[in-house]
Amino acid sequence: MITFYVATLARYVLVEAVDEEEAREPGRAALYELYTDLRERLGRDVPIEIRTIRPATGDEIALMRWHYEMVAREAEWRSKQQGD
Repeated sequence: MITFYVATLARYVLVEAVDEEEAREPGRAALYELYTDLRERLGRDVPIEIRTIRPATGDEIALMRWHYEMVAREAEWRSKQQGD
């Protein structure tokens, strides 16, 4: 499996797939979730136009791992604050 960078003009996700074509559908689904905030603000559907599908770089993968780690730490911190 290869990690692919799947992006619209403004947002991107990383997905695992065998090739670019296989990366398209899980990439579209992940981008749809990522655009939830915009759909809620606008009160309507937002088209997902994939502009780029390519293998992700090592730096992009490392950044995404770091991001998920920080989100998990913040959730843990918030949980502890609510428990106090």
